[in-house]
Amino acid sequence: MENALTLWVWVRSVGIMRKIREFLLGPKGQTNYYHVVSRTTGRDILFGDDEKEVFRVLLLKQLKFSGLRALAWCFMGNHFHLLLEVPDRDLATQGWTDEDYLQRLGALKGEWSTRLMMEEVERCREMGAESRLSEMALGIKERLFDLSMFMKELKLKMTLAYNKTHGRNGTLWEGRFRSVLLQGADDGDSSEALRMVAAYIDLNPIRAGLAQTPEGYRWCSYASAVAGSRAARQGLSFAVTGRQRVAWRTVVAEYRCLLYVKGEEVEAGQSVDGHVKRKGGFSQAEIAEVLEVGGRLPVAVALRCRVRYFSDGAVLGSQRFVDEFFEDKRADFGAKRKDGGRRMRGAQWGELRVLRDLRSNVIGGSGEG
Repeated sequence: MENALTLWVWVRSVGIMRKIREFLLGPKGQTNYYHVVSRTTGRDILFGDDEKEVFRVLLLKQLKFSGLRALAWCFMGNHFHLLLEVPDRDLATQGWTDEDYLQRLGALKGEWSTRLMMEEVERCREMGAESRLSEMALGIKERLFDLSMFMKELKLKMTLAYNKTHGRNGTLWEGRFRSVLLQGADDGDSSEALRMVAAYIDLNPIRAGLAQTPEGYRWCSYASAVAGSRAARQGLSFAVTGRQRVAWRTVVAEYRCLLYVKGEEVEAGQSVDGHVKRKGGFSQAEIAEVLEVGGRLPVAVALRCRVRYFSDGAVLGSQRFVDEFFEDKRADFGAKRKDGGRRMRGAQWGELRVLRDLRSNVIGGSGEG
């Protein structure tokens, strides 16, 4: 009886999580943006430099195959952050033939299961088995331009790689990933939501005390961009400006200023630009004191803290963006709720609004965010 009850609770919880995930998907017919976070089981520190490198390689291959783009990322010891661009599948694959889908397998040709599939494709071509080829192409299509499928495959591949190396069994991750739907760029105008979340992600190692500077932590998108990665530069450039073709040199100064905040605590004789300056900025204790008396932090300071809105806020963007989402999902809300956008607490967030009205611990101290 106890086992049956446990199974029922588990099945029900999985069903609820699936409904929540489907609820938070952006509108069809357009490109959507998400901040996703996934943590290791028990939140144990499992990933060192070798594991992070394995994850980086897997991520790049999965992005190439799936059609998604990472605008920002950070790999930590027990979790990872991704700022993902997810094009609409029907629009992205308009005019594609079966051969176009089958060729996507080339991005994953180093995987054993993919090699088997590619071998079957060749046999079907030799035999003229067009119906089987179309069936396989359809299966590939369902894996493309899909956030859930992308995360499922990425996490599974990391689990298999980690378990093989470390001689372990079982799941590597703490349940499903968490996601927040973000407002994207509008007709080439920058999105404050994308800018803030990108900076928040790149500042993860600073919050955790793993690096003194964001470029000093090689497993984040800013460090990769500084090192010359074209993909990292293009992703961050779009997150900052909302435009696809922007030279990194025209963006790097603005983004660097956002990362190197005025609220940074700097010891005497040190500074981020090499100039001697007196100690300035806010400590975590000082930040806590400000919040306790109802004060609001500058955004630049808040980004160096753990901001729950970026992982638990459900939808993040302007009042109009959140309200439009609310109206589209109106039947899922109570009759008393009249609009979607809620002001964000704890800092001077400007025009940014959030769907979930978080009331406690919206901005935490140091630690991995």
